[in-house]
Amino acid sequence: MARAGHAYPQVDARARGLMEGRVVSLARSLSVSRALEILRHAKARSALARSSTAALRSDLERAASWKLGHLRWTDLAYPRLPVLEARAGEIAVRRQLNRGAPCVLIRDGRRIVGMVEASAISRPAPSLSARLDRLHGPSAEGKLWVLRMAGKLGEDQGQAVFVVGGFVRDLLLGAGTFMPDLDLVVEGDGVAFGRRLAEETGGHLVVHAAFGTASLEGGLTPDGTPLGRVDIAGARGERYGLPGALPEVTPASIEEDLGRRDFSVNAMAVALSPSAWGRLHDPHGGERDVRERRLRILHPLSLAEDPTRIFRAARYVVRLGLRPDQGFHRALALALRLGPYPAMSGQRLVGEIELIMEEPDPWRVLALLLRWGAFRLWDAAYRSTRTSPSRLSKARALTRWARGAGVGLDATELALLALLFDQAKPVADRCLRRLAVRDPAARLLDAGPARQLARRVARASRMRPSQVAEAMRSTAPPVLLGAWLCGGPRARRRIEWFLAAGRGARPLSTGDDVMAAGVPRGPLVAQALCALRDLKLDGHVRTLEDEHVALDRWTRALTMKGDLR
Repeated sequence: MARAGHAYPQVDARARGLMEGRVVSLARSLSVSRALEILRHAKARSALARSSTAALRSDLERAASWKLGHLRWTDLAYPRLPVLEARAGEIAVRRQLNRGAPCVLIRDGRRIVGMVEASAISRPAPSLSARLDRLHGPSAEGKLWVLRMAGKLGEDQGQAVFVVGGFVRDLLLGAGTFMPDLDLVVEGDGVAFGRRLAEETGGHLVVHAAFGTASLEGGLTPDGTPLGRVDIAGARGERYGLPGALPEVTPASIEEDLGRRDFSVNAMAVALSPSAWGRLHDPHGGERDVRERRLRILHPLSLAEDPTRIFRAARYVVRLGLRPDQGFHRALALALRLGPYPAMSGQRLVGEIELIMEEPDPWRVLALLLRWGAFRLWDAAYRSTRTSPSRLSKARALTRWARGAGVGLDATELALLALLFDQAKPVADRCLRRLAVRDPAARLLDAGPARQLARRVARASRMRPSQVAEAMRSTAPPVLLGAWLCGGPRARRRIEWFLAAGRGARPLSTGDDVMAAGVPRGPLVAQALCALRDLKLDGHVRTLEDEHVALDRWTRALTMKGDLR
């Protein structure tokens, strides 16, 4: 109870009272190392240049730890930050931060006296319980059941459990976009929690000990509905020793866990415990970014920290309709400039292409990455050529045709072929080495044989089907696909025919039938079957009886020549 006449401490609800640390003005030309030295000496949290451009000391320290002290400090700065007067109210500060600003500069007269970082302002935690309860359909109901079960188990064990990442983002985006898997984060031992959840669902738990994570597969609801895959992890912080390297992991709070993620739209969590069911944790303003379809990174070195985020960003732009903000494009330019990333394996880069090829419109994703210049991560000399976009368009047409014709294609191989076909051979070879692609797949990059094949099968206006098949039969699949990409209409039609029909043509007769006709066991049996196959391709035989007649004629001809005794 308040006491009359007693002096109570007052909270300054204005911008000045929200400021954290000092701001130091620096020349734009200074390096990261020099700027950091000045900030440490002044015990300041951020550096400031003109035009409302500022950098956080934490970002400069991250760059210095990666031996990037030679960069200009403004490479890591946020441009055109909002500026408020020191007497502005807290609501005005919150309004700017909710619009996606990483921080707000505070001015007293003409002088910038401090800043308010987004992480320093608590945000209201709206409830998404109504959205969760509106989920319907067998898959959605199974998800809802396992989420409630996970929350109850966690509360019984004294652990806070959250669903994070794509599920939360897609829940906010609306129905019809839900991811097939769930990602759960536990403030505590995620693997131990996963074992308990596996007992309740009857699923099989796969533990990834190196990362302290686990995956639950094969679980069922009480009514037998499959749960799909559920990934479980303890809340963790991450430290990247080198750009592109896998991070070092340490236990952390849910807020720290969300702060290590790639984009604000993925840095949200929903509480699952019964006492907090549906409460949204959104420390980085992801909910507003989802509403405004904005793709925003969490700090300027985010894409250099993990360059595979560039490929993930392109998937989100195409599939979810998100628009990268200015900070993303600045971070993209910096990340491409800082490459190559020797700590990042080629398998991770190929894995990103594999994920892209599972998207509803993978070729649009690749075209976007081409415009961004992202494939310079494979080799610094990679450049989009005049024909690169059309190669991707043709590859899309080829996959559409193959799907309709029931022809199986290696989508990742076709993507690599379309992306590297027009590169100079030294560049393509270096890209292959960077991606750790080994023979025989390396043949897909030699455009010479593909162009020769395209010319050969298109040269004659009249070729028997057996001649077309013979020209392609011993050709590696990548060369066939390359010939389709660079060939004209006639070459493409003939390659399509071969892939759909000519490649799998077989005679009705068997080897036993051939030997019963008097052909001795050995290479002549294979020759006879090949001859019957070619006759079938050219339409000269259609039935087994036709083949017997043709085989009899073939054996008589060999006997007359003395080749069959």
